[in-house]
Amino acid sequence: MASPALLPLSVLCVSTFLVFLAYSSMQNLESSVSKGTGTTAVGVIYVSIILGTPFAPKVIGLLGRKWSSVFSTCTYVVFVASNLYPKLSVMIPAAVIIGLGGSVFWPTTLSLLKHFSARRAKALGGDENKTLDHFSSIFWGVFQLSQLSGSLMIFLIFSKGGDDAQSSEKLLALIFTATCAIGCLCTAALLENVDEGGFVEEQQQQQEEKDVESDKVASKGGADLKFALKLLMSPQSFLLFGIYVYNGMEQGFAWCNFTSGMVLAAYEKEAMIGILMLCYAAANALTSITTSQLSSSGAMTRGLIFLAIVSQTACVLVTNQILKDQKVALYVTAIFLGAGDALLNTKIGVLLGSDFKGKTHVIMVTIWRGFTSAGCAVPFFLSNHTGIDFDVLMLVGVGMLAVISFTFYCRLNASEKEEAEQYEPILSGD
Repeated sequence: MASPALLPLSVLCVSTFLVFLAYSSMQNLESSVSKGTGTTAVGVIYVSIILGTPFAPKVIGLLGRKWSSVFSTCTYVVFVASNLYPKLSVMIPAAVIIGLGGSVFWPTTLSLLKHFSARRAKALGGDENKTLDHFSSIFWGVFQLSQLSGSLMIFLIFSKGGDDAQSSEKLLALIFTATCAIGCLCTAALLENVDEGGFVEEQQQQQEEKDVESDKVASKGGADLKFALKLLMSPQSFLLFGIYVYNGMEQGFAWCNFTSGMVLAAYEKEAMIGILMLCYAAANALTSITTSQLSSSGAMTRGLIFLAIVSQTACVLVTNQILKDQKVALYVTAIFLGAGDALLNTKIGVLLGSDFKGKTHVIMVTIWRGFTSAGCAVPFFLSNHTGIDFDVLMLVGVGMLAVISFTFYCRLNASEKEEAEQYEPILSGD
């Protein structure tokens, strides 16, 4: 086997690329072309993700990871198609549907990512954390290439459409619906069913069960939700809430406040949203790919998370307060927002993959995506009621809280590892 796990990784990346080429592009337009109806619908999506998050592990366990992925991608098709008739009576039910699907999509996808990376590391005798870091960088790089392609399509179609923005939006909605449907079919036809009887080897299953003793308790009927709640309230989990929420808010800020409050306000042309988001997506994709070449050590992973938060908030604050009239500053801001988002997505994933094992990892990823969704919903819900100055200050404030809470998490984690190393000789001596 020359390239173990690379083929299933490719399928996962391609299907995600097609689905999010459609979804992310339509989401970027909601805050400008469909402002009001669109922003409310996007806010409902993330609230629905939060409500569906506690049940996601149960759904994944029932359907298996492949069919959970198929189910969730189908819900994205429903929402993208609802933009063909952008009325609240159509888009709100579609938003609820995709929200429930989205709560399943991310834990499933990141679990598959970890599964494929572990399988490749085992086959080649490599380091699992380094391989996970590499696979995560590839995945998030491809994910952001979808935004890159979608932003380019938005720019080209709006440029050719002239002043007829409504016709351009309809054409984009039709193209993106077809693209999303192809991604869903790709998942159903080509994604490996890793949970089917011969794909998951017994030794690997047993090893994952040994990683965390409490996983055995959580696997018993009716205990999943109780175990998830216990994990949710643990000190380690609690101290990560800040970076989770900030991760969502910086995405919501880029997709909503930045596009409408900064870009559209400065240029007054929808086509420029495509250009600036093109810069955002390019920076995101390049950062995702290049970070795989860096060390995957715990110190590097944590340092890059700090760097992402500080650089994003500082850049946005300076642009809004000092360089508001400088259009070139918008391009720099787009680059910092994109690069920071890439670091957060890749490095939070690596952090959870190294600090939590087995079923605990799946639940922690579910919690991450749930809180990220909560943070992302806030800018969309507030977009019709607040100005850009308030939005920027809110992002900076949440960023400061995230840095403080993550600092305590790093200290707690370091002290626990030091204590474990201190008692290891005693335990081995017994």
